[in-house]
Amino acid sequence: MLFNSLDYFAFLALTLAGFWALRRLGRERDEREDGEDGPLGGRPLRVRGAAPRLFFLFLASCAFYMAWNPAYIGLILFSTLLDYTAGLQIAGAATKARKKAWLAVSLVGNLGLLGVFKYFNFFSAATGDVVSLFGIELDTPVLDVLLPVGISFYTFQTLSYTIDVYRGRLEACRSLVRFAFYVTFFPQLVAGPIVRAAEFLPQIDRPPWLTRERVGNALFLIAMGVTKKVVFADFVSVNLVDRVFDDPAAFSATEVVIALYGFTLQIYCDFSGYTDVARGSAKLFGLELPENFDRPYQATSVSDFWRRWHMTLSTWLRDYLYFPLGGSRKGPVRTYVNLWITLFLIGLWHGASWTFVIYGNLQAFAVIATRAWGDVRRRRGWTKPDPRWANVVKIVLTLQFVVFSRILFRATDLDNAGAVTAQLFSGTTSVAQIDADVWRVLALGFFLHYVPRSQLEDLRARFVALPAWAQGVALAVVGAVIALFVTQEAVPYIYFQF
Repeated sequence: MLFNSLDYFAFLALTLAGFWALRRLGRERDEREDGEDGPLGGRPLRVRGAAPRLFFLFLASCAFYMAWNPAYIGLILFSTLLDYTAGLQIAGAATKARKKAWLAVSLVGNLGLLGVFKYFNFFSAATGDVVSLFGIELDTPVLDVLLPVGISFYTFQTLSYTIDVYRGRLEACRSLVRFAFYVTFFPQLVAGPIVRAAEFLPQIDRPPWLTRERVGNALFLIAMGVTKKVVFADFVSVNLVDRVFDDPAAFSATEVVIALYGFTLQIYCDFSGYTDVARGSAKLFGLELPENFDRPYQATSVSDFWRRWHMTLSTWLRDYLYFPLGGSRKGPVRTYVNLWITLFLIGLWHGASWTFVIYGNLQAFAVIATRAWGDVRRRRGWTKPDPRWANVVKIVLTLQFVVFSRILFRATDLDNAGAVTAQLFSGTTSVAQIDADVWRVLALGFFLHYVPRSQLEDLRARFVALPAWAQGVALAVVGAVIALFVTQEAVPYIYFQF
């Protein structure tokens, strides 16, 4: 069930109706501490009667996921029960050894599933490739299984819970309904953002509430997300990017370059558009999801880019991998090694193929080089802030690295990546196969990305301030524009494959 389909909005409307009906019918008691302000006049400490609406949303979320493949709901339920149990056992363990044992159970169980479904075939084939270099032919096994949608997202999500409980930073959740709801909440279930239990579980324990402003913000986010997906991502994909990568030799070098910029716009609008719809949908249930993007193409370095792109993944790996490895506390060489491991795994997280192995190493090399240059500058006392023009140059250079390294991200395999790269050096300059509408969409898409944030905030505030009927008219106009760009079938989101 895709966010850019009418099916999703029908599902969302029905789910909202059921959720708020249960909210009104339930006898919830809000217990607060005196003198503490909150949305209802005090901070909720505990809510009684919340289980029916949470259980309803849990069932709705399961139905949402099962619309893709009913059988694989079992994997999510397994992860849910595994980490719910592990969290309770870790919290109740009398010794550190027992805590570690249950943390290991969670890690092995979750990463084991991820390894089998996502990485087994790749590592099996890679083993055969390595062995063949020594003249040995090895018949490696292959699993004929479909990659479960969103497995990388919900695996990291549940792991953050057990790790935080183990570290003593989060109390174990005693309610299976609440924990299951956290894991399966449908807006972020299949493509993030990766939501940590410490951010989400406290929200469940507060009575859901809506204001006119929150509804306006939610509708603005949803409209913006669908516009990004349909008007920009899907249009550029169908009319340029897919055509070039399907047959790069049929296009000039200039057209291939434009297609790479097109993919750069496509993947941002596709993924950030999904996040916008997810965050907007969650707001309508009185819940908040974290932001996942911070204008990544305004980054001044590759390190800065990864602080702005898919932020919930970058911060997850920072907190649960980079820092535990020692971060930057053990000298420059160890820091570079830790950065390489982290960025390599970011590449591998995105896909089990040689293209993503190389992609991750390229990102690691760029981040390490940036860090090393910063170390040199600090040692030599070059601490004077860069002039504005230098920052512009940094943004431009960083964008070029992002654009051209994504050949590996988009290519179906190394042969496809090689064909696209070879065509870049063909020396041909025709742009006859790029029509005017594609140029307009590309120009508008990049222009909007570089518009000052204050302008977007002003537009959002103006929309929220409109009366309900005017908001409806504005959304109808946006819907009409989107309809002009809709393809025959809804195009799946890129990050569903991860």
